[in-house]
Amino acid sequence: MLTVVPHLSTRWTGDDRGQYVRVKPGSAPPMPLTPDALRRSGRLFSAVLVTEDEILLLTDHLRSWPLFYAVHGETVHVGEDAFSVADALGGRMLEAGAAAEFLHIGFVLGDRSLLRGVHQVPAGTTVRIDRATGAVSRQLERRLHLRDPDFDSVDSFTQAFAEALDAAMAQLYERADGRVIALPLSAGLDSRLLAALLARDRYPNVMTFTYGLPGNAEAQASARIAESLGLPWRQVSHTPEQLRLAWTDPSTESFLREASGGASLPHIQDWYAMRALTADGTLPPGSIVIPGHTVVSSAKDEQLRHRREVTPAAVVDSFRPWHFSLRSRSRRAVRLPSVIHELQNFFTEVSLGGDRRSTMDALRWFWQRERQAKYILNSVRGYEHVGLEWALPMHELSVWEVYEAAPDGAIASREWYRQMTEEIYSAVSGEPAPTAAPRSTERSLARRTAAAAAKCTGLPQLRSRLRTVRAVVDHPLGFDSLITGATRREVAVRTAAGMTPLGEFAERFLADEWVPGSSLFTSQHD
Repeated sequence: MLTVVPHLSTRWTGDDRGQYVRVKPGSAPPMPLTPDALRRSGRLFSAVLVTEDEILLLTDHLRSWPLFYAVHGETVHVGEDAFSVADALGGRMLEAGAAAEFLHIGFVLGDRSLLRGVHQVPAGTTVRIDRATGAVSRQLERRLHLRDPDFDSVDSFTQAFAEALDAAMAQLYERADGRVIALPLSAGLDSRLLAALLARDRYPNVMTFTYGLPGNAEAQASARIAESLGLPWRQVSHTPEQLRLAWTDPSTESFLREASGGASLPHIQDWYAMRALTADGTLPPGSIVIPGHTVVSSAKDEQLRHRREVTPAAVVDSFRPWHFSLRSRSRRAVRLPSVIHELQNFFTEVSLGGDRRSTMDALRWFWQRERQAKYILNSVRGYEHVGLEWALPMHELSVWEVYEAAPDGAIASREWYRQMTEEIYSAVSGEPAPTAAPRSTERSLARRTAAAAAKCTGLPQLRSRLRTVRAVVDHPLGFDSLITGATRREVAVRTAAGMTPLGEFAERFLADEWVPGSSLFTSQHD
C-alpha cells in the first residue's frame, strides 16, 4: 500500500495518519476533515487526505497553496514546491517540453511542473492516487463558470456584486482584528476600489504603499488617491542600482524557490517594497496584504463576437496574444506538442455552444485556470516569504458566485466595473474619479476595417514596438535593472525583436542566471 512522505513546512497541520491541511492563519479546518466538508466550507485550503483505498490531494478554487507530488515506488512524495519533491526522487532535471512552453508563457500548463516526474494539483481539483496500484486520476471540482444569468439588468447585478464584496471585506476586518491591512496602491481600478472600501469602512489600521523610482507617475497618482481618501501612504523608492544590488544578493535564491514553486515565474513586482517595509517594521509580522487581484476580467473575445461559429481553434487564436507572448512568437508557442496536449485537455472542461456566453466562459476559465492561478495570484508567495499574511476579497467564492451569474452585457467588458469603482470612490473621497472617459467596447465595421488596413502596413506595429523598447530600457519602476547579465543595447535589440521583460526573466530563471550563483535547476535537459 502506498504511503505519503511529506515535504511540507510548518505552515501545514498534520496528523499521524498522514493527513495534512493548510487554511488561512488563525482559522480551523472543518471537522471531520473530508473532501466534501472542505469544499462546502467555502474556505481557502489545500489538503492531503488519506483513506483506506486512496491518497487525495485537493486545492481550492484559487490554488491558494500549491501542492506538488510524485509517485515513486511505494511512496507518494508531496511538497509545497517541486524542488523538494524532485530532490526526494534523486535530483532536479528540467523537463524539456515544460521548459519550452515556460519561455513563452512564464508558467507550466496543466498538471505538470518544470521538473521531470513532478506534478502539481491544478486549481479547484482533486487528484486521486490508488494506494494499491498507484494509478492517478484527476477531477475538476470547482471552476469559474458563467452559468445562466440571474439578473435582469446591469444595475441589479452591480448592486449584488457590491454587496458580496462588502461581505468579503467584513470578513477581512474580522480576521484582521486591528492588525495592519496593507494595500499596494496603483492608479488602476482594482486597488483604488479596495482603497475606497477601506476608507469608507474606517478600518483603523491601514497602510497603502507604492514603489519604484523616485517621482514616478504611478506613485504621484497613488499619493493623490490616498490623500483624497484620507489613508496613510508611503512610497518605497529605489534607484536601479539599489534594486539590482538587492536582487543579486545570494539570499534572493530562497525567494525564487518559494515564489516559483518550480512551476511558474516568480512574481517580483513588489518584492523590493515588501522586503523594505518588513525590514523597517512598517509591516510587522502577521500584517495582511490585499493585492488588487479580482475575478473581474476582460472578455478578450471581441474578434469572435461577429462570427457565426466559434471553434476551439478560434478561441485559442483569441487568447494566444494574451497568454503566449513573452517572446513575441505566440503562433509558434501554441504549436508546441505539450501546449497542444494541454489545450486539448482544457477543451474537455468547457463547452463551446456557439453562443457568446460559452465563448466568454471558455476564455475566462483559461485565464483563471492558468495565468491567474499560477502567476498573478501566486504573487502572494512573496508576502508569505517575509512573514506576512494575505487576503483576496475580490476572489472569495461568494463574489465568484455573483460574477458567474452576470448578464452578458455587463461582463462583455470592464465598463460596469469601472463605473461602480468610480461611484464608490467619488462617494467616499468627494472628488471625481481620476480615470479617463470610457471607451466604447464595440468597434464599428468601418473602424475594424480601417484597423485591419493599417495593420497591413506595419506602421502601427513599428510605433508600438519603439514605444515598448523605450519603456523596457527605461522602465518607470526600474525593473530593467533586473534583466541581469545584459547591456541596455542588448536589451533594446532583443525587445525590438519581440522579447518582453518577462521573457528575459524566464530565460535567465531557467538558466540559473537571474540571480548569480543560484542553483535551482541543473544544466541537464531531456
